[in-house]
Amino acid sequence: MSIALAILFLLVAALIFLALRDNPARVALGAEKTVDTEEGVVQYFLSANTPARHGERVVLLASYARSVSDFNELVEVLNRQGYQTLAMQMRGVGESTLQPIASSLFDYAEDLAAVLDAEGWQEPVVIVGHAYGNRVARSFSSRYPERVKSLILLAAGDSPPPDETRDDISKVVFQLRPDSTRYEALRRAFFAPENMPPEYWLSGWYPMAGMVQAYATANTPLESWTAAGNAPMLVVQPEHDAAASHGASALKARHPDRVTVIPLAGAGHAVLPEKPERVAQIILGHLSAR
Repeated sequence: MSIALAILFLLVAALIFLALRDNPARVALGAEKTVDTEEGVVQYFLSANTPARHGERVVLLASYARSVSDFNELVEVLNRQGYQTLAMQMRGVGESTLQPIASSLFDYAEDLAAVLDAEGWQEPVVIVGHAYGNRVARSFSSRYPERVKSLILLAAGDSPPPDETRDDISKVVFQLRPDSTRYEALRRAFFAPENMPPEYWLSGWYPMAGMVQAYATANTPLESWTAAGNAPMLVVQPEHDAAASHGASALKARHPDRVTVIPLAGAGHAVLPEKPERVAQIILGHLSAR
């Protein structure tokens, strides 16, 4: 191998390393726990005030290539109101084992089933799924309808984002560009024009986990999971959702009797860091009503 070719090889390897390295998230709230499955370790976080005033248990599933620490502010509110939360890390995020290939969305559903079994949670739960987490929530509900009381879906979609938004997401997730460029892409893809992204959203990305998630979606027939079994669905539709602008209306059109849509003004696809008080209010209203 010539010196020039060796240098080129090293440069390419370095770029791949830079692009695919994790950019760890802030610490998630709750007691950290793990469960061993045939596919590897699944990490999750349990959190509740003592004593809890409600029997309601709420499961939290995070967005594409993100950590459940995005739910930290919501966890605090839910715990104060007496709800117990369980937040599961997707494969390749935190201490959850990264599988080279997740064959389908139902692999993540099976991870959640293993976590619930480990905790002895056999009663139906409410699942909050943000963005990609909404796909896993619907997949779990499709496979285990008897274990789901209802779904709360934030920025829910079941089709690819527009090309320009997908390009911006790639700029953010794969760290090959300056932070200034990534920040502007982050604003366009995830935040309403008037909202400034917090620092923990410029970090907190897990590129390899995201690649496996994308493969799982592409490899899972839409009709096998999109209906979410027979669960009632509360869908929070952000006003400026660049990635899934028609997700809620499409779900409502297909399942008018099971889907309730709540518009969320002044928010983009990120939702949680943009309107934390309003999101918590919506979720608490749903929980108390049920």
